[in-house]
Amino acid sequence: MLPLQHIDLLPFQSSLRYQKDKSELTQVFDPIRKKFMIATPEEIVRQLWIAYFTEYLKVNPKLIAIERAFSIHGLDKRFDLVIFSNTTMPVLLAEFKAPGVKITQSTFDQIAQYNMALHVPFSLVSNGMQHFCFQVDDDKKGFVWQNQLPNFV
Repeated sequence: MLPLQHIDLLPFQSSLRYQKDKSELTQVFDPIRKKFMIATPEEIVRQLWIAYFTEYLKVNPKLIAIERAFSIHGLDKRFDLVIFSNTTMPVLLAEFKAPGVKITQSTFDQIAQYNMALHVPFSLVSNGMQHFCFQVDDDKKGFVWQNQLPNFV
């Protein structure tokens, strides 16, 4: 497994499929949702990670969920991506930002808040260039930083 700082998503650009919609907006194909999505910078980061997970790490696409709704204290939220194990237990919760968006403490707070409702062992935050993986340690009320991604099997 590659350490996080060595993960390069750019080689997976060639895996992405693009098209223009009727309004001439660029769309990118999402193989998990099986449809074209507007190619926002954040969506491109998500699609690069999907390609990395499915092509490089060989994660079964059926074990990946994208943008599912859930509720926190009565507020509707959506996670970016969750990977499940072969036993259908959630393993990794991911939050993606556009490459120009700086990852800050509020980003970590956002995914930690999501994880309080979802209870996923590992969390990933990425803007496509910087990647951070951690576990939430409820006892210490903090993060346990990981140097690499967890095994997904």
